[in-house]
Amino acid sequence: MEKQRKFYLMLPLLVIPFLTMAFWALGGGKTAPQQTAAKGIDTTLPQAQFKAEKQDKMRVYQASSRDSAHNGISPSFLKAMGMKKDSTSADASAERIQTQLAQLHQQLSQPQVQQPAEASDQKIQQLHQLMRSVKSNQQEDPQMKQLSQMLTQIQAIQNPGSVKVLKKPEDNTPFKAIPAIIDGKQKVVNGGAVKLKLTDSVIIKNQTLPKGQELFGVCQITNQRLLLTIQNIRLNEQIIPVNLTVFSLDGMPGIPAPEAELSGAASSGASEAVQSMQFLTMDQSLGAQAAAGGVNAAKGLFSKKVKKIRVKLKDEYPVLLKINK
Repeated sequence: MEKQRKFYLMLPLLVIPFLTMAFWALGGGKTAPQQTAAKGIDTTLPQAQFKAEKQDKMRVYQASSRDSAHNGISPSFLKAMGMKKDSTSADASAERIQTQLAQLHQQLSQPQVQQPAEASDQKIQQLHQLMRSVKSNQQEDPQMKQLSQMLTQIQAIQNPGSVKVLKKPEDNTPFKAIPAIIDGKQKVVNGGAVKLKLTDSVIIKNQTLPKGQELFGVCQITNQRLLLTIQNIRLNEQIIPVNLTVFSLDGMPGIPAPEAELSGAASSGASEAVQSMQFLTMDQSLGAQAAAGGVNAAKGLFSKKVKKIRVKLKDEYPVLLKINK
């Protein structure tokens, strides 16, 4: 019993705080706020009220097309066409427009009257004939060419300072030479043939020349050099036209020939000695005349013999060949 009394005695102390907190949480004990009239300009605006409902993009396009079709004909266009906007019938105005368009189309479709152009046609034909004659005579007239050359020469004589001598452009580009050798010991004279042989295969004018191919060139002796040029090459039964220049290993055209100067000096000295010989005689007999003729003939033969210069070429002497364009 005492425990129950104590419990009931302590129960209010436990319940009252919870009740107080619940009352305060539910708004108990607070006074309602009094609305005070605001002084000044009312800055709030009313919400917009639309009579029409919201539309999507497709409905807006349809509405604009209906508005444009409502009054499609411009009043100024109708006035220019001689019609009034307040016509009683739209079909009548459309029919009138179609009629006027048909008349306009008929006027445009009428063929134009062409004036006779016989004179112009004749001139055109003459012009065509002149052009054909010019095209057919494309070959150069030799008389006009000769006349032009004469005029050029006359101008050069009258004004020598105006004539410019055109120099040939020098070929300074490096080139790849073809190796070759002298085939056998040879003694050649001016204008003679020299035999050479390739030491490597080469392609010239789409023709493959094998190693050991024989070549022949014409020589010319000048300034202690034996100049060689090769114009043709025989490959089996084919003749290949070429233009080759022979270079020595010193990089200069031709083959060195130092003995050419000594031979030339000796031959010129012998020739002068023979020419200086005189057959002096006062005998006008037949034997004396025959002797004089024999001496002159000997002088001529000896002169021809000593003037020939021979150059010795060693076997397998290495040279280089240049292909001229």
